[in-house]
Amino acid sequence: MPFVQAYRGKFYYTEYGSMGPVVYLLHGLTAKNEDWGGTLDILAKTGFHVYAFDMRGHGKSERPETGYTPEDHAGDIEACAQILGHSRIHVVGHSTGGRNALVFAGLYPARAWTLTIIDQTLTADPDSWKKYEERYKQFPTPFKDEKALVKFLEKYFKKDEKRQVYYKGQFQKDEQGRWDWNYSTKAAWETQRLGRAKEAYEWFAKVECPILFIKGGNSAYVPPDEAEKIKGLMPNGQMVVVPNAEHAVFRDNPEGFLKVLVPFLLRQSQGGLFVP
Repeated sequence: MPFVQAYRGKFYYTEYGSMGPVVYLLHGLTAKNEDWGGTLDILAKTGFHVYAFDMRGHGKSERPETGYTPEDHAGDIEACAQILGHSRIHVVGHSTGGRNALVFAGLYPARAWTLTIIDQTLTADPDSWKKYEERYKQFPTPFKDEKALVKFLEKYFKKDEKRQVYYKGQFQKDEQGRWDWNYSTKAAWETQRLGRAKEAYEWFAKVECPILFIKGGNSAYVPPDEAEKIKGLMPNGQMVVVPNAEHAVFRDNPEGFLKVLVPFLLRQSQGGLFVP
């Protein structure tokens, strides 16, 4: 399995392609690198060298007890780039991964070639982490087998097959055949608690690279007033609304998402000096 062993920890990643401008894909809270689906393959076929990482505390990456501030996550990205030898990268982040990408671009401006944020609010919400903690208490984990997990989800999310499928995707089978979360629940609520403790708008002033903000047309995660505020904070950026998409824009409308992202990355790659 491909891992990066850095001074900040051990991080799992998926790699597509072998040449071209480097793109890092950063998933959202309680997600994993596989959730990007066909995005990696399409970007690779377009000519990019693509890496999708499991955030610390998630997937197959290490799950330390501490280190879940946005600055910590940004430091993880930088550590991986150092080990992999990537001097400039296009960093693309969804939801919480978008905030982590923003902080990374602000802390390491020489490393960030471009910044793409996908449907992430930058407002403060100090108590938002509590809903995650409460949610996990309602799941009697680990489940003894897959059948028990499915039965619970069908009862918990009655007549909501979409949520049943979504939550099942957050579980994995362990060596004893039991099914448990594929991330650390503490890591999830700590990332949320520390990430939403204060607003993150100030980071835009520290970003030097071109910025693309992609918003889901049907998503309420970034309300209209916040979208207007973000536009005003991106003198080198643009905001594009992808129709027929909710929060997970790249899954809800992959064609519309890629029609926005790919031209942006190609344009900026051609306009700058490529250093592998």
